[in-house]
Amino acid sequence: MNERDLKYYCNLVETGNYTATANHFQVTQPAISAALKRLETQYATQLMTHQAHRSQLVTTAAGQVLYIKARQLIQAFTQVELEVKHAEDQKVRLGFSHVAGGLWLPRVIETFAHHQLLPAVTTEIAISERLLDQLRHHKLDAAIFSLLQPLQSDDLQVFQLEVHPLCVLANVQHPLSRLALIEAKDLQQVPMIARQLHSLPRNALESYCRQSNVQPQIIYEAPSSQLVEDLVSRNLGIGFVIDGSVSLSPNVVKIPLKPSQAIDCYMQMAVRKSFIPNEQQSRCIDLLKQIKSQD
Repeated sequence: MNERDLKYYCNLVETGNYTATANHFQVTQPAISAALKRLETQYATQLMTHQAHRSQLVTTAAGQVLYIKARQLIQAFTQVELEVKHAEDQKVRLGFSHVAGGLWLPRVIETFAHHQLLPAVTTEIAISERLLDQLRHHKLDAAIFSLLQPLQSDDLQVFQLEVHPLCVLANVQHPLSRLALIEAKDLQQVPMIARQLHSLPRNALESYCRQSNVQPQIIYEAPSSQLVEDLVSRNLGIGFVIDGSVSLSPNVVKIPLKPSQAIDCYMQMAVRKSFIPNEQQSRCIDLLKQIKSQD
């Protein structure tokens, strides 16, 4: 058994056709037949069969088991190749969620520049789910992301960095600005500047209101928390953002949520458990863990 035979076999199972598989790999049909024969000889069982003359190939029960295992092996082969090639790379590939990028990226750049490691870093900004997918597929070495709960994972090592509460922004002329704490009922029928759908602050807002059967009156969806703050400063509505994600203007105040209804944003860093960093990569990742104590 070799990687090439497994790739031929998996494609043959998926297409059910020798010609299609041969064309895909740009080899002859006898090459595909020989690969299947080698695998059937090795395992002493029939892996594929025809139910009728000229019918599409059908995978046997044993063949289906081999297909599932072969797919896992092919993925492992690919990951090994990527890891080996990256072992000599002096770069560390970091991913930041949109929220984490705003809160953390300036500190990261400053810290790495101070340690003369900035040339070693490449960064990418994306939603948390995409970052974790890229991390699992060896396209990133570490991801700093934000979720509304701590991540539990079998294949990733997760470090908790910081916890940021959600809060309400209000113009000093708005009636809510006089409150010490916000309850969900206070948002009923109040014009709001919300973040766009599927962003973490928007998900938090929807969860917050849903728990108390409150319907927010969203008048505008902003692509950034800073724009939320800018519009609140013009007294167009109130905002719902992550504490620390904006620089408040003099006419904007932040109001914490009532503790019993509080929602937190968890800033976390993840690396693959299988990742074996070289000295440069290890130094960069260790430095990331230390930044959380810096201001």
